[in-house]
Amino acid sequence: MNADDERGRMENGDDGAPGGDRHDERLKALREKIEAGKRRDAERLGQGQRSSTAGMAEALKLGSEFVAGVIVGAAFGWAFDYFLGTSPWGLIVFLLLGFAAGTLNVMRATGRVAEPDPRRMRRPRDDGKT
Repeated sequence: MNADDERGRMENGDDGAPGGDRHDERLKALREKIEAGKRRDAERLGQGQRSSTAGMAEALKLGSEFVAGVIVGAAFGWAFDYFLGTSPWGLIVFLLLGFAAGTLNVMRATGRVAEPDPRRMRRPRDDGKT
């Protein structure tokens, strides 16, 4: 077999592999799978970018809820001390309460602690019936 024979077979589309039509179908199916995988990866990357910005927004929200609780507690404590002259005890106590409130808000926002159920908060009425 010389180079001219090899070139002629390649121009005719015959690469010497058995089952020529079956080979083309398998190659076409493989190309389709590769393209589908590329599309799937592109969609996943696009969603990953959106989820990272959503994650950043969630982190900013949680951080601001925590800091707001601490600042509000400190402000109440300072005001308590200012008007009643109990410095520094009001600031210390309310700062700790603000820290606890901020932590509770973050835990509620992340779903670690459930919101209080209003039905469970009501006391059953004692109307004398059993």
